[in-house]
Amino acid sequence: MSKANHAKLYVNLSASQTRKRLKGYGFGVRKVEATDRNQSVIVHTATGQHLRELKALFSTVLTSSSQDALDTPVENLRNLGPTSAAWLHEIGVDTRADLERLSPVIAYRLVRQRHSGTRLNLLWSMAAALRDKDWRDLSADEKERLRMKLEED
Repeated sequence: MSKANHAKLYVNLSASQTRKRLKGYGFGVRKVEATDRNQSVIVHTATGQHLRELKALFSTVLTSSSQDALDTPVENLRNLGPTSAAWLHEIGVDTRADLERLSPVIAYRLVRQRHSGTRLNLLWSMAAALRDKDWRDLSADEKERLRMKLEED
């Protein structure tokens, strides 16, 4: 009896959310395991059309064949809670790399356009999150630099 060649598909969903999405489908899925907060791996034997269908099922979330290539979702960043993450998703910021590309200042401006009650704590939180730092540990100088960038243009 030959051993099946198992492949892995990493997704930016928790293991329980991944299992729910897979419910009712086969696709050669052997198991689903949590790899990090809001990230999991699907161990499967799918090939060809089944593999395309499996990937299509997760097309709305980031997927990768290696965990290193899977970027950190904003929900996993320090300082950012569910509301902040939802606001960032609304403006197309889904991952740490998206936030780095856009910059915390521009992301803050875009969120503030949609949610007028947005406070500067969101700006501090995003800037600190990119450094894996608590927002309260930002110095007064760092906050002032962010404020000045915010007021430019």
